[in-house]
Amino acid sequence: MPQRDGRADNEARMQNQKNVFDFLVEHFKSQEAFTKQQLERVTTWRGQSFDTYWSKQFKQFVVPADAGRYRVSEAFRPYAAWEKFQQHVTQVRHVSSDYRETEYENVLVYEFFMPLTNEGHLRTTLDALFYKDTIRARLKTLDHGQLGVRLPKNNGETVDAYLDRACTRIAEFFVGYSISHVGGRFRTGKIATLEEVAKIQSDGGRYLIDETTAVVRFIFPCASGEEAEIVAWFFRSLFVECILQVVNGEDEIWMVESGMRNRLHIWRVEGT
Repeated sequence: MPQRDGRADNEARMQNQKNVFDFLVEHFKSQEAFTKQQLERVTTWRGQSFDTYWSKQFKQFVVPADAGRYRVSEAFRPYAAWEKFQQHVTQVRHVSSDYRETEYENVLVYEFFMPLTNEGHLRTTLDALFYKDTIRARLKTLDHGQLGVRLPKNNGETVDAYLDRACTRIAEFFVGYSISHVGGRFRTGKIATLEEVAKIQSDGGRYLIDETTAVVRFIFPCASGEEAEIVAWFFRSLFVECILQVVNGEDEIWMVESGMRNRLHIWRVEGT
Protein backbone atom coordinates (compact mmCIF):
# COMPACT_ATOMS: atom_id res chain seq x y z
CA MET A 1 0.00 0.00 0.00
CA PRO A 2 2.73 2.60 0.81
CA GLN A 3 4.36 1.88 -2.55
CA ARG A 4 1.04 2.49 -4.29
CA ASP A 5 0.60 5.80 -2.40
CA GLY A 6 4.13 6.84 -3.27
CA ARG A 7 3.54 6.06 -6.93
CA ALA A 8 0.33 8.08 -6.82
CA ASP A 9 2.15 11.02 -5.22
CA ASN A 10 4.78 10.95 -7.95
CA GLU A 11 2.14 10.85 -10.67
CA ALA A 12 0.28 13.75 -9.07
CA ARG A 13 3.47 15.78 -8.77
CA MET A 14 4.35 15.01 -12.40
CA GLN A 15 0.89 16.10 -13.54
CA ASN A 16 1.16 19.33 -11.59
CA GLN A 17 4.54 20.05 -13.14
CA LYS A 18 3.11 19.38 -16.61
CA ASN A 19 0.17 21.69 -15.92
CA VAL A 20 2.53 24.46 -14.80
CA PHE A 21 4.68 23.90 -17.87
CA ASP A 22 1.69 24.16 -20.23
CA PHE A 23 0.53 27.31 -18.44
CA LEU A 24 3.97 28.95 -18.71
CA VAL A 25 4.37 27.99 -22.38
CA GLU A 26 0.99 29.49 -23.23
CA HIS A 27 1.70 32.74 -21.38
CA PHE A 28 5.25 32.91 -22.71
CA LYS A 29 3.92 32.87 -26.26
CA SER A 30 1.11 35.34 -25.59
CA GLN A 31 2.98 37.49 -23.02
CA GLU A 32 -0.35 37.81 -21.24
CA ALA A 33 -0.02 38.83 -17.59
CA PHE A 34 -1.31 36.53 -14.86
CA THR A 35 -1.50 36.31 -11.10
CA LYS A 36 0.25 33.87 -8.83
CA GLN A 37 -3.18 32.53 -7.86
CA GLN A 38 -4.00 31.73 -11.49
CA LEU A 39 -0.91 29.59 -11.74
CA GLU A 40 -1.70 27.92 -8.42
CA ARG A 41 -5.17 26.95 -9.65
CA VAL A 42 -3.79 24.74 -12.45
CA THR A 43 -2.20 22.56 -9.74
CA THR A 44 -3.42 20.69 -6.70
CA TRP A 45 -0.80 22.40 -4.55
CA ARG A 46 -2.21 24.91 -2.13
CA GLY A 47 -0.92 27.41 0.40
CA GLN A 48 2.58 26.83 1.73
CA SER A 49 3.08 23.84 -0.56
CA PHE A 50 2.58 25.94 -3.68
CA ASP A 51 4.65 28.81 -2.24
CA THR A 52 7.58 26.42 -1.87
CA TYR A 53 7.39 25.30 -5.49
CA TRP A 54 6.91 28.90 -6.60
CA SER A 55 10.02 30.18 -4.81
CA LYS A 56 12.26 27.23 -5.66
CA GLN A 57 11.22 26.31 -9.19
CA PHE A 58 8.93 28.81 -10.92
CA LYS A 59 9.76 32.33 -9.71
CA GLN A 60 12.92 32.57 -11.80
CA PHE A 61 10.80 32.33 -14.96
CA VAL A 62 8.61 35.38 -14.30
CA VAL A 63 8.99 39.14 -13.99
CA PRO A 64 6.60 41.59 -12.31
CA ALA A 65 4.01 43.16 -14.60
CA ASP A 66 1.46 45.33 -12.76
CA ALA A 67 -0.99 45.14 -9.88
CA GLY A 68 0.43 41.90 -8.50
CA ARG A 69 0.58 40.20 -11.87
CA TYR A 70 3.49 38.59 -13.69
CA ARG A 71 4.70 37.82 -17.19
CA VAL A 72 6.82 34.88 -18.29
CA SER A 73 10.33 36.20 -18.94
CA GLU A 74 13.02 35.33 -21.48
CA ALA A 75 14.63 33.20 -18.77
CA PHE A 76 11.99 30.57 -19.58
CA ARG A 77 13.01 30.19 -23.24
CA PRO A 78 15.76 27.56 -22.63
CA TYR A 79 13.19 25.52 -20.66
CA ALA A 80 10.30 25.81 -23.14
CA ALA A 81 10.73 22.11 -23.99
CA TRP A 82 9.12 19.69 -21.54
CA GLU A 83 12.28 17.60 -21.11
CA LYS A 84 14.33 20.66 -20.10
CA PHE A 85 11.64 21.98 -17.79
CA GLN A 86 11.17 18.60 -16.13
CA GLN A 87 14.91 18.28 -15.55
CA HIS A 88 14.87 21.71 -13.91
CA VAL A 89 11.95 21.07 -11.56
CA THR A 90 13.25 17.67 -10.44
CA GLN A 91 16.61 19.07 -9.34
CA VAL A 92 15.05 20.76 -6.29
CA ARG A 93 17.35 23.73 -6.16
CA HIS A 94 16.78 27.40 -5.58
CA VAL A 95 17.68 29.65 -8.47
CA SER A 96 16.65 33.27 -8.25
CA SER A 97 16.66 35.90 -10.96
CA ASP A 98 16.60 38.69 -8.36
CA TYR A 99 19.91 40.54 -8.56
CA ARG A 100 21.37 43.15 -6.25
CA GLU A 101 23.50 45.72 -8.02
CA THR A 102 26.89 46.68 -6.62
CA GLU A 103 28.83 49.58 -8.09
CA TYR A 104 32.59 50.09 -7.84
CA GLU A 105 34.02 53.53 -8.51
CA ASN A 106 37.56 52.18 -8.33
CA VAL A 107 38.26 49.64 -11.06
CA LEU A 108 41.51 48.45 -12.58
CA VAL A 109 41.52 46.75 -15.98
CA TYR A 110 44.65 45.28 -17.54
CA GLU A 111 44.77 43.84 -21.06
CA PHE A 112 47.81 42.13 -22.54
CA PHE A 113 48.14 41.84 -26.32
CA MET A 114 50.40 39.10 -27.63
CA PRO A 115 50.73 36.63 -30.54
CA LEU A 116 48.49 33.59 -30.29
CA THR A 117 51.52 31.29 -30.21
CA ASN A 118 52.10 32.31 -26.59
CA GLU A 119 48.60 31.45 -25.38
CA GLY A 120 49.19 27.86 -24.28
CA HIS A 121 52.30 28.63 -22.24
CA LEU A 122 50.64 31.71 -20.80
CA ARG A 123 47.58 29.79 -19.62
CA THR A 124 49.77 27.26 -17.87
CA THR A 125 51.74 29.96 -16.09
CA LEU A 126 48.72 32.02 -15.05
CA ASP A 127 46.81 28.97 -13.86
CA ALA A 128 49.70 28.09 -11.58
CA LEU A 129 49.21 31.41 -9.78
CA PHE A 130 45.81 30.31 -8.54
CA TYR A 131 47.33 27.71 -6.24
CA LYS A 132 48.32 28.62 -2.70
CA ASP A 133 51.68 26.89 -2.72
CA THR A 134 52.69 28.58 -5.98
CA ILE A 135 51.71 32.01 -4.68
CA ARG A 136 53.65 31.39 -1.46
CA ALA A 137 56.74 30.53 -3.47
CA ARG A 138 56.37 33.70 -5.57
CA LEU A 139 55.87 35.85 -2.47
CA LYS A 140 59.21 34.69 -1.10
CA THR A 141 60.93 36.17 -4.17
CA LEU A 142 59.46 39.65 -3.68
CA ASP A 143 61.16 42.55 -1.93
CA HIS A 144 60.15 41.97 1.68
CA GLY A 145 60.34 45.67 2.48
CA GLN A 146 57.93 46.56 -0.32
CA LEU A 147 55.71 43.62 0.58
CA GLY A 148 55.57 44.77 4.21
CA VAL A 149 54.43 48.24 3.13
CA ARG A 150 51.47 46.78 1.20
CA LEU A 151 50.67 44.15 3.80
CA PRO A 152 52.19 44.97 7.21
CA LYS A 153 53.17 42.05 9.41
CA ASN A 154 51.31 41.65 12.70
CA ASN A 155 53.19 41.64 15.98
CA GLY A 156 54.38 38.14 16.82
CA GLU A 157 53.18 36.74 13.50
CA THR A 158 55.26 33.87 12.18
CA VAL A 159 56.53 33.77 8.62
CA ASP A 160 54.19 30.90 7.75
CA ALA A 161 51.18 32.71 9.24
CA TYR A 162 52.12 35.90 7.39
CA LEU A 163 52.45 34.12 4.05
CA ASP A 164 49.12 32.38 4.60
CA ARG A 165 47.47 35.72 5.32
CA ALA A 166 49.09 37.24 2.24
CA CYS A 167 47.79 34.37 0.09
CA THR A 168 44.30 34.85 1.49
CA ARG A 169 44.46 38.59 0.77
CA ILE A 170 45.67 38.08 -2.78
CA ALA A 171 43.01 35.43 -3.41
CA GLU A 172 40.33 38.03 -2.63
CA PHE A 173 41.35 39.95 -5.75
CA PHE A 174 42.81 37.45 -8.20
CA VAL A 175 40.02 35.01 -8.96
CA GLY A 176 40.24 34.68 -12.74
CA TYR A 177 41.10 36.11 -16.13
CA SER A 178 39.68 35.96 -19.63
CA ILE A 179 41.30 35.39 -23.01
CA SER A 180 39.84 36.50 -26.33
CA HIS A 181 41.16 36.31 -29.88
CA VAL A 182 41.37 39.37 -32.12
CA GLY A 183 42.22 39.32 -35.82
CA GLY A 184 44.61 42.00 -37.03
CA ARG A 185 46.57 43.12 -40.08
CA PHE A 186 50.04 44.60 -39.73
CA ARG A 187 52.80 46.15 -41.85
CA THR A 188 56.00 44.14 -41.59
CA GLY A 189 58.48 46.97 -42.10
CA LYS A 190 58.88 50.58 -43.16
CA ILE A 191 56.12 52.17 -45.20
CA ALA A 192 56.61 51.66 -48.94
CA THR A 193 55.02 52.61 -52.24
CA LEU A 194 52.87 50.25 -54.30
CA GLU A 195 55.78 49.75 -56.67
CA GLU A 196 58.16 48.95 -53.83
CA VAL A 197 55.67 46.55 -52.30
CA ALA A 198 55.26 44.78 -55.64
CA LYS A 199 59.04 44.27 -55.72
CA ILE A 200 59.01 42.94 -52.14
CA GLN A 201 56.27 40.45 -52.99
CA SER A 202 57.90 39.39 -56.25
CA ASP A 203 60.98 38.49 -54.24
CA GLY A 204 58.85 36.28 -52.00
CA GLY A 205 58.54 38.75 -49.16
CA ARG A 206 55.43 40.08 -47.44
CA TYR A 207 54.46 43.67 -46.78
CA LEU A 208 51.19 43.09 -44.90
CA ILE A 209 50.52 40.09 -42.69
CA ASP A 210 47.43 38.78 -40.90
CA GLU A 211 47.94 37.81 -37.28
CA THR A 212 45.61 36.57 -34.55
CA THR A 213 46.30 38.25 -31.24
CA ALA A 214 45.46 36.81 -27.84
CA VAL A 215 44.08 39.42 -25.46
CA VAL A 216 44.41 38.49 -21.78
CA ARG A 217 42.14 40.59 -19.58
CA PHE A 218 42.13 41.12 -15.82
CA ILE A 219 39.42 43.17 -14.07
CA PHE A 220 39.78 44.21 -10.43
CA PRO A 221 36.98 46.07 -8.59
CA CYS A 222 38.45 47.82 -5.55
CA ALA A 223 36.82 49.22 -2.43
CA SER A 224 39.03 52.32 -2.36
CA GLY A 225 41.89 54.05 -4.10
CA GLU A 226 44.25 52.76 -1.42
CA GLU A 227 43.16 49.21 -2.07
CA ALA A 228 43.62 49.77 -5.80
CA GLU A 229 47.25 50.74 -5.22
CA ILE A 230 47.81 47.50 -3.31
CA VAL A 231 46.16 45.46 -6.08
CA ALA A 232 48.25 47.23 -8.74
CA TRP A 233 51.49 46.43 -6.90
CA PHE A 234 50.65 42.76 -6.41
CA PHE A 235 49.51 42.48 -10.02
CA ARG A 236 52.80 43.84 -11.36
CA SER A 237 54.88 41.84 -8.90
CA LEU A 238 53.15 38.49 -9.45
CA PHE A 239 51.39 38.47 -12.80
CA VAL A 240 53.23 40.96 -14.99
CA GLU A 241 56.62 39.50 -14.16
CA CYS A 242 55.38 35.99 -15.00
CA ILE A 243 53.83 37.16 -18.26
CA LEU A 244 57.02 38.91 -19.33
CA GLN A 245 59.02 35.76 -18.64
CA VAL A 246 56.61 33.55 -20.62
CA VAL A 247 56.47 35.75 -23.72
CA ASN A 248 60.17 36.56 -23.63
CA GLY A 249 61.50 36.73 -27.17
CA GLU A 250 58.82 38.99 -28.63
CA ASP A 251 60.05 42.35 -29.90
CA GLU A 252 57.29 44.17 -28.06
CA ILE A 253 54.73 43.38 -25.38
CA TRP A 254 51.76 45.71 -24.96
CA MET A 255 49.55 46.16 -21.91
CA VAL A 256 46.60 48.55 -21.86
CA GLU A 257 45.64 49.85 -18.42
CA SER A 258 42.20 51.42 -18.01
CA GLY A 259 39.69 52.27 -15.33
CA MET A 260 41.18 54.52 -12.66
CA ARG A 261 44.14 55.24 -14.94
CA ASN A 262 44.31 55.08 -18.70
CA ARG A 263 47.71 54.35 -20.15
CA LEU A 264 49.59 52.05 -22.47
CA HIS A 265 52.61 50.07 -21.25
CA ILE A 266 55.04 48.79 -23.88
CA TRP A 267 58.01 46.56 -23.13
CA ARG A 268 60.57 46.52 -25.94
CA VAL A 269 63.65 44.42 -26.41
CA GLU A 270 66.67 46.68 -25.99
CA GLY A 271 68.11 47.78 -29.31
CA THR A 272 64.82 47.55 -31.28
